[in-house]
Amino acid sequence: MRPLGLSIVEQDTQYGEQLVGYLANQGLQAVLIPDLASLFLLVQEHPPRMVVLGESSGGGTMLSAVRRLRDMSRVPCIVLATEPNDTSHIVTLEAGADDFIERSLPMRAILARIRAVLRRSEWPSGLAASAMAMPFVEARAPQGGWRLQPQHRRLLRPDGVECDLTTAEFDLLRLLVEAGNLPVSRDDISATVFRRRFRAEDRTVDNLVLRLRRKLGPDQEKAIKTVRGAGYMFAGFADAQLLVA
Repeated sequence: MRPLGLSIVEQDTQYGEQLVGYLANQGLQAVLIPDLASLFLLVQEHPPRMVVLGESSGGGTMLSAVRRLRDMSRVPCIVLATEPNDTSHIVTLEAGADDFIERSLPMRAILARIRAVLRRSEWPSGLAASAMAMPFVEARAPQGGWRLQPQHRRLLRPDGVECDLTTAEFDLLRLLVEAGNLPVSRDDISATVFRRRFRAEDRTVDNLVLRLRRKLGPDQEKAIKTVRGAGYMFAGFADAQLLVA
């Protein structure tokens, strides 16, 4: 039996319906769930493809909801937060959420994060297809390969030494890698990494790309490719493959 689409718990009906409608226009089936009790019943009987936890009854309830969900299922879970902070972000991820997103982000950025989590959740069961779409990702890290570890938020060089990335540099690399062979626009990078709209005169995104390229080293100048008119794309490391795990 195929899993249902996305189940979204959101007490702000207007926002919830807007999100459901936007996702539907982008090819993702989603339904609005009235409360957490209904969600847990659904997960028990027929787990959805993903759970999106929006506003319910406060931060404490959200955290307990993630923990209960993890006790019941490994269904991918994203938390939409109103006013996130470093503590709530870390605690929610440690409780088992797959991502933590500010609800103030543009719908397009939220969509990109949802698709990224869906891709990661499907890697174990569809590794061969994923490897064809993303040739720089393999089931096992070849000797001398790079390793991106999203859960630990670190990048390891082929010799096993960690590449010292800032939070923004890591978020940028992760976003580009998860996009596969597709370019990511400056608008999406700004919204996802800096949580603000991109402005044409703003060089923040370009400067971040420049810093990341320098961190990767002179032998990896072409790992982050500039796609004219479209943004940036991860093109793979030179003479080395990447494991995402």
